[in-house]
Amino acid sequence: MEWWQKQSDRTVGTCLLTRLAVLRLLSNRVAMNGDPVKPEEGLAAWRQLSDDPRSTPIDSEPTTHERRFASLVTGRQPTPNLWTDAWLAALALSLDYEVTTFDRGFRSFRGLRVRLLTLPDR
Repeated sequence: MEWWQKQSDRTVGTCLLTRLAVLRLLSNRVAMNGDPVKPEEGLAAWRQLSDDPRSTPIDSEPTTHERRFASLVTGRQPTPNLWTDAWLAALALSLDYEVTTFDRGFRSFRGLRVRLLTLPDR
């Protein structure tokens, strides 16, 4: 939240995959400490994210995206997260964006600028 609040208007690109990830996490019992949100609450969060002035939609991929995506998965070991992570990394690389995430795995994509967030100690 601290990172989000420091962002300027229209500086946080959100594609369909990232918006769906918000819904997936909000409905995940483990991620939500045993209290997942109802679908109606998830949709309200979806709209809130879309309407937030910091958010800017990425509704299409640049022409370089598919080639970058293929290059990021070629020669790697298959893992469940490979496809989505590589797709997002390719999008960021194609747009010259930084990926902001809690997932250290994004550091494995060469040339990708990654800002790793950490959770505060509880």
